[in-house]
Amino acid sequence: MSNCFANRVGRSLILLSLVAVLTFPETGHAQSDANDLFRLGAQEMAAGKIDLAISSLEKAVVLKPDSKEGWYNLGVAYGRKKNYAKEAQAYLKALDLDGNYLNALHNLGMSLLDAGKKEEGIAQLQKAVEVDPQAIDSWNNLGVALMENDQLDEAKAAFEALLKLTPDSPDALFNYAICLTKTAERETSSERKEPILRQALDVYAKVLEIEPKSHKAAYNRGVILHSLNDIDSEIAAYLLAINIKPAYGAALYNLAAAYSLKGDKEKSIQAWEKYVEVARTDSAERPFMENARKELIRLKAQ
Repeated sequence: MSNCFANRVGRSLILLSLVAVLTFPETGHAQSDANDLFRLGAQEMAAGKIDLAISSLEKAVVLKPDSKEGWYNLGVAYGRKKNYAKEAQAYLKALDLDGNYLNALHNLGMSLLDAGKKEEGIAQLQKAVEVDPQAIDSWNNLGVALMENDQLDEAKAAFEALLKLTPDSPDALFNYAICLTKTAERETSSERKEPILRQALDVYAKVLEIEPKSHKAAYNRGVILHSLNDIDSEIAAYLLAINIKPAYGAALYNLAAAYSLKGDKEKSIQAWEKYVEVARTDSAERPFMENARKELIRLKAQ
């Protein structure tokens, strides 16, 4: 567990105000019916009645197929049902009407990624930031997608572009630090690896300045410090994470291991016992429970 990271900022799905798309000139009965259906679909979406919203919006775009906003909202509704194929088709219809429709580009990229089409999804997010170089969410999600696709140099560039737009965003900084750490892990030379890891430490420190309650940033600092063999600072980082979140299983596990490595038997036993107590009610920690118990038995037998 000492080498795992606790968090990665999730990709966000941009949802425009659903009532903002409903201003159409009423030039006939079909047009009026379409507007009514768009309004109804928006209301149903807001109320969480997604199946009804899909039905209303599907009828609306038949009556008014030149509404890019209508197709966009239909795509959002399909996305809520995880129907990624139909979601993508709806965004493509919107993009046929306006090839520079930023939100459709962004959501199309996200839909493709969710469908497992990484390269296609990345390509759409790249188009989104080309259309609007100020598109913060698109830069962030592009960076995450590139990082998950092991395109670390490109991901680093995306996060750096993002941080020029929003230098004090803890989420952007957090993702950038993860990217730096992954980049360091790829290095075979310790001379090249260490400065990248120390840069990541500095970025996490900035996250904690901006967001002092970020237990995951504190934890990730501990993981890096472990790899740098700075055991005292590693312990301090895990203690900070646990101070922020007392029942933080991953930090307790690593803290116990760090105390054991340092030779502090009493504190290691205390941390292992606390970890086992937490792991009993945390299913994510149960795979590590047996090793923790073995460590407790070994230490108590000494």
